[in-house]
Amino acid sequence: MFSHPLIDKYNWIYFLSACFMLSGLLFMVFNNAGLSFEGALYDAISSTLLFGIVMLYLVSTLRFYHPKKHVLLYIGGGSLLLSILYTVILEMLYPLIYAEWELVLLRNPYFWPRYLFTLLLFASAMAITWFYYQMHDLQNSLARQEESDKVAREAELYKLRQQLQPHFLFNSLNSINALIGSQPDLARKMVLQLSDFFRGTLRREESKFIPLSEELDYIQLYLEIEQVRFGHRLQATVDVDESLLKLPIPPLVLQPIMENAIKFGLYGTIGDVCIRVKAFREDPFLVLEISNPFEDGSGQAKGTGFGLAAIQRRLYLLFARNDLFTTRSNEGLFTAQIKIPIPHD
Repeated sequence: MFSHPLIDKYNWIYFLSACFMLSGLLFMVFNNAGLSFEGALYDAISSTLLFGIVMLYLVSTLRFYHPKKHVLLYIGGGSLLLSILYTVILEMLYPLIYAEWELVLLRNPYFWPRYLFTLLLFASAMAITWFYYQMHDLQNSLARQEESDKVAREAELYKLRQQLQPHFLFNSLNSINALIGSQPDLARKMVLQLSDFFRGTLRREESKFIPLSEELDYIQLYLEIEQVRFGHRLQATVDVDESLLKLPIPPLVLQPIMENAIKFGLYGTIGDVCIRVKAFREDPFLVLEISNPFEDGSGQAKGTGFGLAAIQRRLYLLFARNDLFTTRSNEGLFTAQIKIPIPHD
């Protein structure tokens, strides 16, 4: 529910001012036409008071019923009926206001101009009121749609984040299972690291954005877990300027890319593999890049590409842009790049 538009906030001041101006105009017209001062004053006051009452009724009625079709017919017919009702009531009041000779003067030259003026006022009032309520309904509809879209986006973002974790969890559990018999201490260490990793994941579920430094700490923990699996073969370098560490980024946006880099960098290859993480500023973006060696046709692991597709979808839901995530392959090096818009200070 919302307040009456004629008395909402400061609108009552404008409404009363308009009524006062109308009353003054009617008084000047009839007084200059030869009618008595008292008669012109009473007419102006009663006419304006009646007009105000009809206006309040009109706006209140349109509040609950404003048609979507045949609007012009509705406004024309409604204003015609209201102006007739207004004129009939005034005709009933005239004997109480004017003397007999004044009634003759009033009704002959001023009846039709006054009626047409009243008709125009009511038609304008109905049109403005109808437009006001249409805009109000449109704003409410847009607000509901925006809220619905927001809930849908948040639900999809949550679903995407949840879908990113099981693959890594299953691989880690398989590695723990393999280490329990041969290297129980290492398996125990991996269990503790895995526990810290998912505890951090749960904390980040409530945050829409986190500092880059926090995401890098999270990635470092992830790498420590993977290094238990792959040993010295997995190496990583991080090149990030300290001035960028406080910039906000979506949580868990780097882990799927890092997982993809490890998967396609180590599977099907021998020897050490170095994965490079780089962050730099390229206004108006914070640019994050993860690069890994890539040997085409070497029997590397196959995948559905869900992790990278999920990242692109998340970025679109957060920033409404499809150009924030790109990949490229050049001379045996695969690079995934993310651009995060930097908020204005």
